[in-house]
Amino acid sequence: MKSLFLIPLISLSLYGLTIDEAIERAMDNNPSLKEKELLFKSAQENTNAIRSGYRPTLNLNYQYSNFSKENFVGADTSSSANAKLGYNLFNGFADKFNIKSKQESEKAAKYLHEASKADLRFQVYLAYINYLRSKEQITVSLDTIKLLEQQLADAKNFYEQGLFAKNDYLQVDVELSSAQQALLSSQRNVKISFYKLKRLLGSKLRKNENIEAILREEKEVFNPQLHEKMLANRSELKLLRAQNRAINYSYEASASNYYPKVDAEAKYEVAGEDVVPDGGTNFNVNNQKTASVFLTWNLYQGGEDESNRASLLYQNRASDEQINDLYLELDFQLEQATESYALAKSQIKVATKALEQAKENFRITKNQFDANIANTTLMLDAQRFLARTQVEYYSAYFAMYDAMAEIERVVEEDIF
Repeated sequence: MKSLFLIPLISLSLYGLTIDEAIERAMDNNPSLKEKELLFKSAQENTNAIRSGYRPTLNLNYQYSNFSKENFVGADTSSSANAKLGYNLFNGFADKFNIKSKQESEKAAKYLHEASKADLRFQVYLAYINYLRSKEQITVSLDTIKLLEQQLADAKNFYEQGLFAKNDYLQVDVELSSAQQALLSSQRNVKISFYKLKRLLGSKLRKNENIEAILREEKEVFNPQLHEKMLANRSELKLLRAQNRAINYSYEASASNYYPKVDAEAKYEVAGEDVVPDGGTNFNVNNQKTASVFLTWNLYQGGEDESNRASLLYQNRASDEQINDLYLELDFQLEQATESYALAKSQIKVATKALEQAKENFRITKNQFDANIANTTLMLDAQRFLARTQVEYYSAYFAMYDAMAEIERVVEEDIF
């Protein structure tokens, strides 16, 4: 087991931003994640609303009328008020299965929120790594420019002494200009990667804020164990399963239309001639109390019930295929992530050896150049080889960290 380090361009600060702090800021401030959280709360309220089927209803009604002719009790105005208390005694099991369906929809919203959190964590990690990668590219560009400036000065000195042709001097000058352009490109990449990270963090990132390097430990990973964790943890899989169960419960609820509906109602009513219904001698019926039971049974709705249930069956089968497709996609993601991780580890070994060789080659060639043994072309070749191996060295490390993040996103669990 080996600890792996990245050499940061910027110095570490006590108040520098770490990757864990960056993820925490994103979880608190990212608008897209807040949207998923609010949708989850909305689903919770929908579940609470559907539970009303098990609760009684209470309604108050009031009516006031003014007639052009006297009514049946000899009055030209009348008013009435009543209070109704209703309760559904039987609804063909619709309430039971509708609640279960909403509960599964609530779970689906919860798993969508969890999947969004995992996605955001992964995106922040990659953006954070990309920012560090861009900073290291600036380091390489600055080192290259420094060496080329020194080489240009030497070439100019040799040219003035008549030891070099003018073309050698111009060749170094062109290479220096190319290196300066590469630096501008690297600086642009740093700005873009910074603003991408800032966007993911909900703008909670200052320009002068130090971003610390990442330290992660290399570990051996085993696909069977990772596969087991993946199937147990992935929120997207839990989401589709919850949606599938919600459809099943909706199908069961749709059968309620084949059953009769039974409702009970208790009513209290008052009437009168004035605005306030206070009875009166002209009203024979006042302070009326009524208890009722209603039985309704729809025997045929033109085939609507059958079509609705058939539609739900097709939705259920489509949901099954979504789950099957996700299984295949997750297997692919896991294989891709582990292969990337293995490749990156191999590349680190090669890049480390290549960098050592490039440094030694540059040292020897530089000594030969200073002694006017090696020409400008050999010196520039050595410089390019050193710059390229430096980039490949850092790229290999960052690629391994990218692969680590990818594995953790696939299994939705901290591994490294």
